[in-house]
Amino acid sequence: MKLNQFTLTIFTLSIAIITGQQVAKAASLSVIADGLDNPRNMAFAPDGSLYVTTSGKGGDGADGRCIPSPSAQYIPLCAGANGSVIKIGADGKKETFLDSLTSIALVPSGEQAAGPADFKFDSKGNAYLLTGVAGDPTKRDTVLKSPDLGKLFKVDLISKALTPLADFAGYEAQYNPDGTDLVSNPYALAIKDDNAFVVDGGGNTIYKVALDGSGIKDVKAFPVLNVQLTTDQFPTLPEGIVDPTGGAPLPPGYTQAANGLPVSNQSVPTGITLAPDGTFTVSEYSYFPYPEGAARIWSIDENLTTTGFGVGNSPESGKEIANGFTQLTGVAYDPEGSLYALQHINTSEWKEIQQGGVITGDISGSIFKIAKDGTRSTIWSGQGLEAASGLIFGPDGNLYTSNRARLAGTGQVIKIDPRDSRKVPEPTSAIGLIALGAAGVTAAKRKRRSQEELGEELLAKVEIL
Repeated sequence: MKLNQFTLTIFTLSIAIITGQQVAKAASLSVIADGLDNPRNMAFAPDGSLYVTTSGKGGDGADGRCIPSPSAQYIPLCAGANGSVIKIGADGKKETFLDSLTSIALVPSGEQAAGPADFKFDSKGNAYLLTGVAGDPTKRDTVLKSPDLGKLFKVDLISKALTPLADFAGYEAQYNPDGTDLVSNPYALAIKDDNAFVVDGGGNTIYKVALDGSGIKDVKAFPVLNVQLTTDQFPTLPEGIVDPTGGAPLPPGYTQAANGLPVSNQSVPTGITLAPDGTFTVSEYSYFPYPEGAARIWSIDENLTTTGFGVGNSPESGKEIANGFTQLTGVAYDPEGSLYALQHINTSEWKEIQQGGVITGDISGSIFKIAKDGTRSTIWSGQGLEAASGLIFGPDGNLYTSNRARLAGTGQVIKIDPRDSRKVPEPTSAIGLIALGAAGVTAAKRKRRSQEELGEELLAKVEIL
């Protein structure tokens, strides 16, 4: 640790002591797997082994199996056979459980891959694999030639055979439940009894799927996220640009922002977990420009019949149980019933990471705890937690997540013990801002691009639209 970092850390700790804040032994962040390509969601097996999905790093595009990314300035997403599921034994031994699974990712960085997305076990010990798409589902079978994407499979743990149970990409292509642009990206699942519940961050939907092989039983779209955005919440556009769309019509489900940019009002659900009361808790990421403090957490019953929940409703519809977050990518409950939420990056994504995987700022994330009485505290922020996705509690009482989950070659599986963590002040307080500043010292050294450069890239995207 260099002197300036050490000084700022001690200064922050001193203020906390002076103000009378109780400080317990600081939690440690442990890396239990490293060097992964786009690691995502995970689950513990009955024997204590941890199964982790990695979405891979895609292909080089030489075979033409590429589609434009709808969320990354239309950079090509190209297919390859390097998605996997890794198994980490209770003794720490690592092995590849499934390999050569289809992956699509941005070229040439391998960033923001879709492929193996989640792995879960039911109460009987049966295993299930979820795969994503992150693009136009009508191109999956034809252009990508990857019919295994965008589906839920039952996994034979002995033979490793995959039996398809549901085709979410096909359903999106045929029915488009949220009525906006055609995109599918199944991202996470939870299981209750004999049904799986899957959130699709591309289709902005939640599916109920029978695990007996009878297929999709129900689907609902998430309410749109209407936020009044100001121009300072966007990258600065190049000087002289009046109509960044070039007069093009808005895509379905988009509105015109204050600076003329087309903005999606989509929810983008990313995480789902079974709540202690038997309902499901769902986190959302939100849409470009990923407004800070706009992401919500939802409660949904197993029949997907929450009052007002469905297409075209206002943000007040459905049962919102928490808000004020930025880009959530996971939720989990501890044995006492407290809710934990994972914040992917603490500020709007476009400010910190260039589409294509070049880190230009601070990609630190946070983990928040929401107690049963609604009290909210920050369990961990920065200090090695970066652009993480997926959150679960292990049988050892530790939190597990996939770190640097959108990057190829540098992804990790990490664990944090919340029982020993010091309570980090909320960033709305002066002390909280100092604490978060200390956590981001290292990342702040990375070179930032100017807002005008970001605007030029964004303009390239909207011109294609």
